[in-house]
Amino acid sequence: MRNAVEHTVVVGLGEIQVTSDPQAVLVCLGLGSCVGVCAYDPVAKVGGMAHIMLPSSTNHTGTCSNTHADLGVPALIGKMIGSGASKSRLTVKIAGGSQMSLAPGMGSIFKIGENNIAAVKESLTGLGITLGSSDTGGNHGRTLRLHLDSGNIVSSSAGRESIEL
Repeated sequence: MRNAVEHTVVVGLGEIQVTSDPQAVLVCLGLGSCVGVCAYDPVAKVGGMAHIMLPSSTNHTGTCSNTHADLGVPALIGKMIGSGASKSRLTVKIAGGSQMSLAPGMGSIFKIGENNIAAVKESLTGLGITLGSSDTGGNHGRTLRLHLDSGNIVSSSAGRESIEL
């Protein structure tokens, strides 16, 4: 049974949220090609979420931020550790990375969802972190929730059963 006073903390595009508030539910709404990255330390009871929009900041003109997997994933892990989590205890799970539309003949550069998934996995590997379960790919949007009271991570899609990751 969920805590009756829990509150939702929306993690918007390119944002990172980290908390140890047991009443918080971190949520990425409407993930299409974006990837939601959840991290949880079950001992410190610290949870975090990043909303990744693009795979790489390399060759990107303009301001680069946590919207890119190569910057956002390390920033999430850094903030988790700064909030008392231990990298060795982190459980990391992801959802999203759908291919929402791709016209015939379009190249792989337009496969943003697929590229985002690969970049998030590469960033985690580079940090020495093993990815737990995931709900990625396909052609449907998802909403990802991390319940801090339990550490449960749930991916849901309209017209589909919710999946506990």
